Amino acid sequence: MIEDILLTFSVLVSSWTTYNSLMAFLGFTWRPVEERSRDKVTFSLVVPAKDEEGVLPRLMESLLNQDYDRSKYEILVVESGSTDRTLEVCRKYEMNYINVRCYHLKRRAVNGKSEALNFATSVSRGEIIGVFDADSMPRLDVLSYAAAKFKDPNVAAVQGRLIPINVRDSILARFASLEELLSEYSLGGRARLGGFVSLEGTCMFLRREALVKLGGWKEDTLTEDFELSLRALSSGLNILYSPSIVARREVTAKFKGLVKQRLRWYRGKLEVDLSLLKARGDLRALDALVTLATPMIMVLYVTTYFLPMVASFHVLEEASVLTGISTLFTLLVTILISRRHLIEPFYGLLSYLYVNMVIAINVAAIFMEVTRRPKVWTKTERAYQHKLNPVR
Repeated sequence: MIEDILLTFSVLVSSWTTYNSLMAFLGFTWRPVEERSRDKVTFSLVVPAKDEEGVLPRLMESLLNQDYDRSKYEILVVESGSTDRTLEVCRKYEMNYINVRCYHLKRRAVNGKSEALNFATSVSRGEIIGVFDADSMPRLDVLSYAAAKFKDPNVAAVQGRLIPINVRDSILARFASLEELLSEYSLGGRARLGGFVSLEGTCMFLRREALVKLGGWKEDTLTEDFELSLRALSSGLNILYSPSIVARREVTAKFKGLVKQRLRWYRGKLEVDLSLLKARGDLRALDALVTLATPMIMVLYVTTYFLPMVASFHVLEEASVLTGISTLFTLLVTILISRRHLIEPFYGLLSYLYVNMVIAINVAAIFMEVTRRPKVWTKTERAYQHKLNPVR
């Protein structure tokens, strides 16, 4: 009986791993030719900011120098709860650029970012709401690529590709970068096959009309972007993914900051309303369910360690073949990704050590959700928090 249960878990984990690795490979090899547009689409680019003095100037320079008519977009920085000079830095840009506006907001909600986004939406003027975290560095052509996507009136939102900018900051940063890149390319693979596309919190664009229809951002959830993506799916709205809309962002380079961030991410997948998927009976809903199952699958991964202790040789042989194929394929995809992003290949070989830490964090996330621990939305620590850029 125990043998059969563990074998089932092993097959489930191997199948899930193979599926996600296949999606990552499809995303990695996807190079669509996408058009650009400088038409009359207007944007409101929102930057939620708390203690972002060190990175905000870098983002502002990227946004202000977009290859797009500056009269067609505005930049709204919503500062909340900062203890540094974030608001002062923003005010200097506001004084010099007519399309920059800065706001100070007193945080009241669990999720301060959602609160800031809802406020910015209420005062925005653009047809399209773009969201950028302060540590992002978007390419100078993101608006022209995004504008082309919204020519189609059926497109409700577009998610751009996110690439780590500080992969070589530390050993931990390399492992965290590999995790995020596998997830990123997997999202691209899903989009390539018409699967579920989730918004990722930055370098994302939403049609204002669709956002209002959905009721805005939930302020009591830990992963506002993922929750909004599920509501969009449930409502039949279309979210696209564009490999040509590229922004670089920081990964957390320190252990404590990484654990806090991952706890929020993993727990956020556990708190969503599964009834949102009932309205959809298509493959996208099934794909979304696979994504939602990630924390549980990671926990089931542990059970595969016990299979050799209880399984017969015949059963163990069958399980080993499936696990071996899954592991080898995942390793090859990981090495391909690491080579493209200047991460030493042997980190791909060692990534299975990092996986055990990810499993432990998922276990902690499930425990916190089951025991109803208070939700705490913690801001991600920036690698360059104290490296100030000059403000002009």
